[in-house]
Amino acid sequence: MLRLLIKVPLMNFLQIKIMKFNSHIAKISVFAFAISLLNACASFHEQVGKDFSRDMITNEGKGKLLHEIVVVGDAGNANEPQGQQLLQTVEGYLKQNDNNKTLLFIGDNIYPLGMPKVGDKDRLLAEAKLNAQIDLAKSVNGKTIFLAGNHDWYHGLDGLLDQKEYVESKLGKKSFLPKKHDAIDVVEVNDKLSIITVDSEWFIQNWDKYPNINEESAIKTREDFFEEFRSLINKNQNKVTVVAIHHPMITNGSHGGYFSARNHLFPYKKVPLPVLGSVANYLRKTSGASPADMQHTYYRMMVDRLKTLTKDKEQVVFVSGHEHNLQYIENDGIKQLISGAGSKTEETRSVQPTSYTIGSLGFATLKVYEDNHVDVFIHKMTDSGEEIVFKKTIMCPDDYSGNYPKVTQTTTMASVYPPEVTKKSDTYRFLFGNHYRIIYGTKVNTPVANLESLYGGLKPIISGGGNQSLSLWLEDKDGKQYVMRGLRKSSKQFLQSAIFKDTYIQDKLEDTFVLTFIDDYYTTSHPYTAFILGQLSDAVGLYHSNPKLFYVPKQNALGKYNATYGNELYMIEERPHKSQANISSLGKGDDIISTQDLLVNLEKDEKYKVDEKMYLRARIFDFLIGDWDRHSDQWRWVEKKVGKEVIYQPIPRDRDQAFAKIDGKLLMLANKLNPLRHMQNFKGNYGKPRWITKSAFPLDKVFLQNTTLQDWKNAADDVVNGLNDQVIEDAFNSLPKEIRNQYSDDIIEILKERRSKLVAFTSKYYKELFKYGIVVGTNKKDTFVVNTSKNEVIVNHYRNKNSGDTLMASYKYLPKTTKEIWIYGLDDDDNIKVNGEKSKIRLKLIGGKNNDVYNVASKTSTKIFDYGSKPVTIEEKGNASVVLRDQYNLNQYDYRKAPLNVLAILPDAGYNRDNGVMLGLNGTYTMKKFNQNPYSQKHQLRMKFNFATSGIFAAYKGSFKDYSNTGYWNVEALATSSNFTRNFFGVDNLATYDKSAFRDNYYRVRTSQMEVKPTYEWKGRNGGSFLIGATYESTKIEKTNNRLIDEQLFTQLNDSYDKTDFVGARLKYQFENYDNTQEPTVGLGFMLLFGNRFFVDDFNKTHQYLNSKLNFVVPISNDKKLTWSSTYLLEKIFGDDYHFYQAATLGSNNGLRGYRQQRFMGDTSFVTSQDIRYKMKHITNGVLPLSYGFYAGYDVGKVWNKWDPNNQWYHSYGGGLWLNALDSFTAYGGIFTSKENSLVSFGVGFTF
Repeated sequence: MLRLLIKVPLMNFLQIKIMKFNSHIAKISVFAFAISLLNACASFHEQVGKDFSRDMITNEGKGKLLHEIVVVGDAGNANEPQGQQLLQTVEGYLKQNDNNKTLLFIGDNIYPLGMPKVGDKDRLLAEAKLNAQIDLAKSVNGKTIFLAGNHDWYHGLDGLLDQKEYVESKLGKKSFLPKKHDAIDVVEVNDKLSIITVDSEWFIQNWDKYPNINEESAIKTREDFFEEFRSLINKNQNKVTVVAIHHPMITNGSHGGYFSARNHLFPYKKVPLPVLGSVANYLRKTSGASPADMQHTYYRMMVDRLKTLTKDKEQVVFVSGHEHNLQYIENDGIKQLISGAGSKTEETRSVQPTSYTIGSLGFATLKVYEDNHVDVFIHKMTDSGEEIVFKKTIMCPDDYSGNYPKVTQTTTMASVYPPEVTKKSDTYRFLFGNHYRIIYGTKVNTPVANLESLYGGLKPIISGGGNQSLSLWLEDKDGKQYVMRGLRKSSKQFLQSAIFKDTYIQDKLEDTFVLTFIDDYYTTSHPYTAFILGQLSDAVGLYHSNPKLFYVPKQNALGKYNATYGNELYMIEERPHKSQANISSLGKGDDIISTQDLLVNLEKDEKYKVDEKMYLRARIFDFLIGDWDRHSDQWRWVEKKVGKEVIYQPIPRDRDQAFAKIDGKLLMLANKLNPLRHMQNFKGNYGKPRWITKSAFPLDKVFLQNTTLQDWKNAADDVVNGLNDQVIEDAFNSLPKEIRNQYSDDIIEILKERRSKLVAFTSKYYKELFKYGIVVGTNKKDTFVVNTSKNEVIVNHYRNKNSGDTLMASYKYLPKTTKEIWIYGLDDDDNIKVNGEKSKIRLKLIGGKNNDVYNVASKTSTKIFDYGSKPVTIEEKGNASVVLRDQYNLNQYDYRKAPLNVLAILPDAGYNRDNGVMLGLNGTYTMKKFNQNPYSQKHQLRMKFNFATSGIFAAYKGSFKDYSNTGYWNVEALATSSNFTRNFFGVDNLATYDKSAFRDNYYRVRTSQMEVKPTYEWKGRNGGSFLIGATYESTKIEKTNNRLIDEQLFTQLNDSYDKTDFVGARLKYQFENYDNTQEPTVGLGFMLLFGNRFFVDDFNKTHQYLNSKLNFVVPISNDKKLTWSSTYLLEKIFGDDYHFYQAATLGSNNGLRGYRQQRFMGDTSFVTSQDIRYKMKHITNGVLPLSYGFYAGYDVGKVWNKWDPNNQWYHSYGGGLWLNALDSFTAYGGIFTSKENSLVSFGVGFTF
């Protein structure tokens, strides 16, 4: 079939007459050239934004200079004259005074390819370039830190590690950061300044190339990196925080898509290519093809998240290199300093009103003062030394000067919400329920907290960084830490941290219904739950903090935190932290650590163990109280040293979702949808086990693998026996008396009912949890012996020691419960043996790093996974299949990779003149099993009903991930009802059109269609995909009277009403990369489809087809509010043996928006659409935060037939309005006019 597909009449295609594009196309070309000129303003000269000046230093009130950071970037040509002169200039500056200094080399330390291997012909030159920088570091006082840039990775991970080792051999430990395999580190310079160092190229790199990446790091995924970055930013919120990262978050240089006239005229060295240069620059700007450019998918992914995490953090400044110039930019809440002119120069431009740029050799400095003032200086290199060309005070001390009266009141009446907020109409309560709304609006008598005297005096140290709670860390005079948590939660914080991780939205949410609604949704959780659970936890032997209820007024002790905290109800409790580890209710241990630290320890050494029985009891207690929100951060772990072992026992915390009351007809319906299904209502009957435990399921897989069903029943019995009626009733008596109401009685009765069903439910969940067994080794040498039989599979885990193998754990799995077992060896040399009879339980053996040995002597279905580029020993393969691939996500253990199947159903709606109103449903069933990048299988079904024609359309796509990182087996299918219609106006470019006839369906053709298209698809990292596959198509024209098709079907078309079947093959390449698919301001899309069709009844009748689409979006204005979108579509049929419904067409469905669908038909069609879009502003007082804008467009196109020589081009023009909700949903409506029609349409998402 491939040979037949490739055997294409290319000569016929080459003989197509050159299309004579009319003056409209010429105008478009002129417009494109004008846009390129607008964007060609980068230069070597100094440019200053309109809101900046060269001297913006504030001298008032500054204290003593505390520390200075000198930033030199991209000094990789330090051996050349320019680089040497720059380093000499920096040396002279550093020796001017003896202030505390840090010299920061911000990456690209060795041009052009980083550090080669010892013995390589370029090794000595690379060392010379690096030595020039190291010699500078040695010649001055202070600390020196090297970072990696993209060029430092050009000899791979080994080359980078070699460079790190070389630098540290000359300058000592921690002179190259982050250390070893880490991607992020922090240097606490003093109590006023911290430097967070980031290896940004680590994030952008393709990890499949490096099996040993992250080998000695606690950070195994990019999400781990983001969480660590968020944590470090939060911990350093009271210090000046310099984020040292090679790739900038904002840049006005070539990596950001800003080019000079020189770049357009001489894109390649000194060869003049004036037109091709502009094309090349636009492709670079829009495609993100280079991982060094900000439009690259992974670069943009990193930038989006880091900017979101720091946008509201005034104490943070990003310091970068990468661009070979000097820039300082303040934009959208981000401070960005770029010092990349250490040995090269390149043009740049001042884009933002608050920016300074210069394309000159130089360096930059940051000065931090005792009072937290921070000044930035840009130094330009001159013949006589250096000159400060820009200086600005970028941070000032907090100007907090509040003065509050002394707290004298001891008690007060207060409520969580103002009472009037909790009053809702009958309709609202019918739709959205009653919840615990009354309790939130009921005032309770509570003590008033005076922080100056409470617990001997507490001072705030850090605001918490949780998903929804407004918390503040407090510390007493002895260093013991407490947490002050508000009973009122933050809707903004929840939306930002849990939903919109990559888009900052908190400043767009004021006065919107979505905030009001989420605030009201929070009333589904009982606000005083924490004061009940301590007694219940004691009864079942679980650790807990001891919260006390207080009203905390704004007061001087809160200091600057009065802006966010105070005048509300709070619980104050011991923080599960090392400082509180010795109290009994928190376990009285040696330390308290996070879940992430615990998981690292478990992989590190077998001496670290979890108290499985206690964790199991805690989880069964979760089931009983209905707490469905038990993710990893909801746990802390008390550490206890027992002999040679270190035991960790769980400390549950933040049990906010216990006793949830989710009622209301609409809300109960919404809770059946996938995103909300785990939010279970607290009722007598338990929900489905997999959903109530969704957030904790991955941790359960880690900590409960060595438990049996009997263990679960015993633990459930312990909980049931510990919580007798008296214990439950006494616990609820600890509630404030004002809210001991019918709700309390209801909860008590439900709790008793759930208690009676607890043992049965835990058995159900056990079976759900153990459908897949996951056994994990350590980062040392392990042996796994798997004994299989018909009745059971036993996995014994041994640690290999010099004294012999030591049994660490034994796991037993039964076929009636378990479908599959995954065994991870992790790092070091591991040995995995499989023996015994054939079992129904499938095995997956994942060796991990180093040389692993496999011996499979069982006929059980077994798959071996390991890296292809490292040694692997298979002593006996048996009937096992072997997958040896350098694929990080497949071979790397991640506890979050837990099996889950999800069904999502969403409505689908649209309108156009031809089909009328269209309503339907989109259903997606996603299966996540072992291979989850991003899924194992996905099944999509779309059904739609067209009201104008009563036509029914159904489409299916099944996608099955293979064991490569990029491959998918797909099946697409389509079917329509017999009254599904399309238009037919005739076969030439001058086909006539009578509006009145259209109302009588004269131009409509009833068809029934069926298609099946199996394909194999490759998907790249940066938006590209390629597929190859076969096709089957079947079409039948339904006979109807008094329509155009009846008049021309047998005459001009030489066709019939008979069902016609086709088979064929197709090749398709597609690329898409936009900065935001819902509201793009820059990006590129391209599609090329080539296929072949054979008539089943006569294989001699065949034709080929070519479809292509090109689109690019570029900003016109500096603020990116005004953009230009340009789209080009081409269809071509080769050969004469095709039916009219296979012809190339033009109309509103493919580019000519002012004409009916399929208005023109031929063997070739071409159309271009040019849109100008303008984003107006945000609307922040509606249901959702919205941005809106207008667009105006112009289309021009035509079709060709061999028998129709006319040169008629058709035009349409129009415009419309679009609305965007939080960069996640776009709707548009517009009207386009032609000489025949004015057509209105609306829909979802830009068609670009």
